Amino acid sequence: MKVGLNFLPTVGPGEMPAERFYDEIIELSELADRLSFSHVKLVEHHFHEWGGYSPDPVALLSAIARRTTRLRLVTGAVTPAFTHPIKLAASLSVLDNLSHGRLDAGFGRAFLPSEFEAFGVDMADSRALLEENVEAVERLWTDEGFRWEGRFHRFGPLPAMLPRPAQLPRPPVFIAATTSPETFTWAASKGYHLMIIPVVASHEKLTGLLDLYRATRIGHGHSPDFRLHVSYHCYVAESQDEAVARAEEHYAAYRDKQLEAYGSWRGITSDQYQGYERMEQAARTTTVAGLMAADNIIVGGVAETAATIRRIGKLYPGAELSLQLRFGSVSHTEAMRAVRLLGERVLPELMEGE
Repeated sequence: MKVGLNFLPTVGPGEMPAERFYDEIIELSELADRLSFSHVKLVEHHFHEWGGYSPDPVALLSAIARRTTRLRLVTGAVTPAFTHPIKLAASLSVLDNLSHGRLDAGFGRAFLPSEFEAFGVDMADSRALLEENVEAVERLWTDEGFRWEGRFHRFGPLPAMLPRPAQLPRPPVFIAATTSPETFTWAASKGYHLMIIPVVASHEKLTGLLDLYRATRIGHGHSPDFRLHVSYHCYVAESQDEAVARAEEHYAAYRDKQLEAYGSWRGITSDQYQGYERMEQAARTTTVAGLMAADNIIVGGVAETAATIRRIGKLYPGAELSLQLRFGSVSHTEAMRAVRLLGERVLPELMEGE
């Protein structure tokens, strides 16, 4: 099983300046690169301390690209609704070239009402914007002399975009999917790969959605083989007792930031995001113990961590795990220790068992 790092910053200027946080993320990525992790993934969020230190994952991944040699660099995900497709296609293409062809381009709809309001985008258009703008980005990477006549953008005819991606005809495309069958079936119809977060939905529901996705891929003539990124919070320590105690403390700090961001749903409902108005209450009652019982978090010493990853591997065969090691109040020192424990002890143990 491939294992990488996932960064959704939960830190603000009251805790540390952004420049220090970025330096630490780059150092973690360099260590992961040396220890044969598979990827580094960065999300896009704005304004809230839950994710707000990552408003431009392409920029931060570009810095990481120049300090690493093997890691895949994953936008997990950028939001096409908030960026013109010409600008987004060009930025991603630059990153692919800076990394010598290591980009995995992940796209998502976004879901916080406050972000849509800030960009002046109607949430009701989020799915249409995702579908239209991802297709436009693909066309910009591969075509020339075409005119784009979309609902939201019209441009061209254009010469070939410069630079072309390093990976031809284009980088791998991933779609962030949570609970909406429409997202799974659309991604499958296009032959795109997937990024999922099991904590958002039950394993049983995701299993059904993945079955639907596979059947739709095959029905549209695509290979049944695809890549799947699965994201988890993770806290690894020398002992199980230490890991559980520290994870509880850090997750409480994470939850505080999460609740502030999710609070933007108060008083809002959306046909495009059914049930999202209940996320704040669901997050408020989430505990590390509950997550551990459902295998929706990875917490433990080396042996327990390896065992949990093996169970996840059976739930999602062939998946690539994206581990959120730097969540809540987790320090840089703790995150560096976790990367070392994973890279030097857990991953070798998992490889021996294959």
